[in-house]
Amino acid sequence: MITISQIFITYFRVGALTLGGGLAMISVLRHELIAKRGWIGEDDFSHELAMATTLPGAMVVNFSLFSGYRLRGVPGAAAAFLGAVLPSFISIVLIAIFLFPFFTRPLAAAFLRGASATVAGLLAHTAFTMCKPMITRASHITAAIIAALIAMIPNVNPIFALILVSAAVYRMSANQNPARGRNDKP
Repeated sequence: MITISQIFITYFRVGALTLGGGLAMISVLRHELIAKRGWIGEDDFSHELAMATTLPGAMVVNFSLFSGYRLRGVPGAAAAFLGAVLPSFISIVLIAIFLFPFFTRPLAAAFLRGASATVAGLLAHTAFTMCKPMITRASHITAAIIAALIAMIPNVNPIFALILVSAAVYRMSANQNPARGRNDKP
């Protein structure tokens, strides 16, 4: 049985050892919850992530509440939430108290640039690992590439790429479903 302290420690460690916020934490959480511990399955992880990203608020907070609740109910949700949030809270307080005056120094600036590059790598890894099981047809691969290319155009909102490509894939999928009748709505 998964204990409340195991949930807290797992989320605390992920929160303490990842930089870049929620999206950067997803690949690490996926590794911890699915690959390393086997606490939840790939489908459950994807569904909880989808719910967490559609609800208002911080995605990792929402995800920790969903997965913690799945693991141990309300106490599990509280443990996952506190574990995910406390490292950031403690870090921000310590930075504000002790390190803020040092941010103008070249060594600190170099560290922050390196951290930014690391976050970009974590985001790319997250995108790859989350998309890999979902891309099952050539049309999905094409859509992913088109969306990435549109999102890279300067001054174009990535939401535009998401909506445009999602609508196109939906339309293609609706046309490929022979089981639906002519009068069925999509």
